[in-house]
This record gives sequence, structure tokens and C-alpha cells, in this order.
Amino acid sequence: MQIAHLTIDTPIFAAPLAGFTTRAFREILRTCGAGLAYGEMVSAQALCYGNKRTRELLDMEGEAGLHVVQLFGSNPVYMEEAACIARELGADIIDINMGCPMPKVVNNGEGAALMRNLRLAASLVEAAQHSGLPVTVKLRSGFNETELNAPEAAKCMEAAGAALVAVHGRHREQYYASRADWSQITAVKQAVSIPVVGNGDIFTAKDALEMWEQTGCDAIMPGRGLLGNPWLIREILDLFVGPYQPLASSNQVKPSFSRLASPADLTPLASIISTALAHMRRQVERSIYWQGLREPGPYEQVSLQGELVAVRSMRAHLGYYIKGMPCAARLRAQINQMTRLAEIECLLEGLLDKLNHEC
Repeated sequence: MQIAHLTIDTPIFAAPLAGFTTRAFREILRTCGAGLAYGEMVSAQALCYGNKRTRELLDMEGEAGLHVVQLFGSNPVYMEEAACIARELGADIIDINMGCPMPKVVNNGEGAALMRNLRLAASLVEAAQHSGLPVTVKLRSGFNETELNAPEAAKCMEAAGAALVAVHGRHREQYYASRADWSQITAVKQAVSIPVVGNGDIFTAKDALEMWEQTGCDAIMPGRGLLGNPWLIREILDLFVGPYQPLASSNQVKPSFSRLASPADLTPLASIISTALAHMRRQVERSIYWQGLREPGPYEQVSLQGELVAVRSMRAHLGYYIKGMPCAARLRAQINQMTRLAEIECLLEGLLDKLNHEC
């Protein structure tokens, strides 16, 4: 499919997930066949102010594939400047968040609050286009059950120059509870001529196929269903077009993840553990790199602190990977007390050895 002048290899996009869609996870998601893997949501204002932590979220240098930077904000001046900064750092697409339901975002007139201020929302799209990059938007169905205005919002964004809209089938006050209403995605698809991406409650390949058939959307965007299960993308593609083979193109993933096993290659549990370990090691590698930029010092000190930050950030990810395994609660409790990569490697490799011997 096309987004402006860009060709996307597969119509399965991995949604931005705060605290989860780091570079390490994006690389895995691309290996599994994601046409786009969105980065974490970034504050436009913080990026303009040169916030070091915000800059770290845009870990794109040398990363294969198309880079989508999702910005949030409510000031067109900051949005324009942030989009230009993101372009210089390697972004290929600017996505504007108009769906985040969290109070600290909404109370600033950002995220889902923009569903109530479409004139401002459109001005943000227009401002971001000064970067020269395609601008896309992620919407919700509305702000609450009496303000389901996603079709109107999508038309406004299209008129402002948006190249694509993604629609989460819940309104802001639902947060992530209740069942997503895919009919809102259908309504948006019928209202605009630009590509529409469906998001909300994609936990199985069957869910994806049902959304595709019910809504007529152009692409599918799984989110929370990918946590602990990046192979969901392969499963969706297998159902849609047959067994997935990565394309030999500029979007191909880095070799570091090119040999990740799928659940069909090993026992399912062994495959999950192998991927969790690869993910953990890559996260530590990138964390040490950024720690050295934030606080230069002796390598041993930088390495130790970077590893600690990575291990803490990976605890939630690892919890999803081991969910449903025998003794998962015990494993999760142990992981949550660990601060070193070697400890987690010992725990998971021991479990992997046990599984391999049982095969």
C-alpha cells in the first residue's frame, strides 16, 4: 500500500505503545512482517526543548525500515519544529496522536482532547507538513459516547493534508476497557479517500480478518495483542496472503534479528524464551549506548547503569512473554527482583534447557 510517495510492504502496522515500542521491539516486529512499526509517543514541546530522555525515544540512527515518529502536542509552532527535528533524526513519517486518553495528556488539550477541537487538530497537521514528510493521524472514535465524531475528524484531517488516518474503535472515556466498536472504523472508511487503518482488539489473526472484512479498512494495526506475541503479525499475514517471507527491500530488518525462531520452528515455549532473551540483550545494548551519551564516564559504570535501566524497563515485556507458562507467577516475581542481565539469562536459559530436554 501507499502512504503519499512511500510504498509499505505489508498492510500490518504495529501500534505505538508507550514504554514498549522501543527500537529493540520494533526490530523484532519488523522481522515478523510489520509494514510499519511505530515508535513511542513523543512530546513535541519536549523535543523542541532538547529534552535528553525525549531524544532517546527517537532511537532511529542505523535502524532499518521506515521510521514513524508519533508526536503529541497542541501548539502548531512546536509541532512544526518537532516534525522538522524528527526528520533530521531520520523520520520518514510524522504521526500525530489524537487518541491518547491519559489525563495528564488530555488536560493539556493534547491527545484525545483534540477530538473536541478539530480546528486546532487540523492546524497541527498543516504545521507538521512543513517538515516535508507525510503526516498521518491516529484518532479515537470520539471523546465520549455522545461525541462519536471520528468520521468528521477524519474528513477534517484529510482536508488539512493528512496522508492516512488510523482509528481506534473506542472513545476517550473508555480508555482500553469494553469492546472496541469497529463500526466507527467503517464509518471513517466511508467518509474519506485516504487510507484508513483499523485499531482495537486485535489479539488473534481471526480478529484481524474479521476487522478487515467488516470495516473495509486498508491496513490492520494490532497493539496490546503484540505484547509477548510479536508472531501475531506473521499469523495475520499467513491468514491473509500465505506464509510470510521478508521482502528484499530497503525495509528489511537488521541481521541481528533476522534469525528469530517462530513458534513453528521450536516448541512454542522454547521459541518464546529465545525471543525474550534476544529482545532483552538488544534492549541492554541500546540502553548502555544512551546511558553513555546521557552521563559519560568509565565504561564499567556506564554499562552497569545502562543495564539496570534496561532490565527495569524490560520487566513488563518479560511478564507478557512468560504469561501462560507453567509457574509464570513465580517466574514473574523472580524477574521483578532482578537487576542484572546475567540473572535473567540464567533463569530463562535454565528454563529453556529444561524445555529442550523434554522435547
